[in-house]
Amino acid sequence: MTEKNKKERILSPSRIKTLEVCSWDYWCNYHLKLPDKSNDGAKRGSCCHIVLECLLNKRHKKHFDVIVENQSIGHSKPVYRLLKRLAVKEKLDFEENFDMMEEMLLVALDNDFFCEGGELFKSEFEFLIDNENPKYKLKGIIDKMARYPNNKLGIFDYKTSKKKFEGEEIYANIQAMAYSLYGKKIEGFDRVLGEFLFLRHPEDPKVETEYTDEELKGLEFYLSYLYYKINNFTEKEALSNMAADKGFPKKEKGFCGLIKCGRATQKGQLKKNGELMWHCPQKFPYDYYAVINKDGEVKRTAFEKDDLVAKDGEIIIEKHYAGCPAFNKK
Repeated sequence: MTEKNKKERILSPSRIKTLEVCSWDYWCNYHLKLPDKSNDGAKRGSCCHIVLECLLNKRHKKHFDVIVENQSIGHSKPVYRLLKRLAVKEKLDFEENFDMMEEMLLVALDNDFFCEGGELFKSEFEFLIDNENPKYKLKGIIDKMARYPNNKLGIFDYKTSKKKFEGEEIYANIQAMAYSLYGKKIEGFDRVLGEFLFLRHPEDPKVETEYTDEELKGLEFYLSYLYYKINNFTEKEALSNMAADKGFPKKEKGFCGLIKCGRATQKGQLKKNGELMWHCPQKFPYDYYAVINKDGEVKRTAFEKDDLVAKDGEIIIEKHYAGCPAFNKK
């Protein structure tokens, strides 16, 4: 691909987080475009987000009311059927995962779902900040936003992970800071309050954030640096900030360093209790299939050939991933 036709890459909170945690994982996801084998947790989260988006619609308020009154998704047949359809689409065992999804949905619905005292005005909204000085482009998706008196904005995000944010994951959270930057810079609010709602922590689900104008100005210069970096990223850069080289992190650092790699020393390794030992999906070698266009650019990938369809001018080829260089030395 020539420099003239080079595709521009735009920042997002997930792209930034991946790059910060492991440069090789970033290379695998955004350049090699290796297939993503989503786990049940990610699938449950996807189903819950769609149901919550539907229930925010005023036309569906009666379903919200009956679910909250009875503390049961099953009391609304349409919502129950929707959740089941979504689970089937995600190839998720509905019976096995229903209880956990119901519990998470109830946490969201029971915690000021309609933002009392404010006015809901956007949900599942994709934003783009195209800034010239300093130069960067940043996009993201916000679960819901609400206006409050005194030119205040609330931005809410649902999390379905096991672990809540703490330490650096709160006071320097790229996602929350990006949302705050959008609220102030594009929407024009004086104050932006962020709220992460951790749906697997019903007793204390909220983590709140707020950042100063000075902190957000510093963020903009960091975004400019990252914007240049991702648009000039090479395989050499992919070896420069690997999780495997960082050792085990301090507790407040979160899911990073060698924890991100997993303790398994070989694919399929079992724990003492017989369960499969988790490891980073890019740690060990595997074969996969890719759709490439006439220029040789990878467009889509999958573990099974039947999961891919080639359009006009495209072909499907078999490829081999050699594994993470930190653990698969040549």
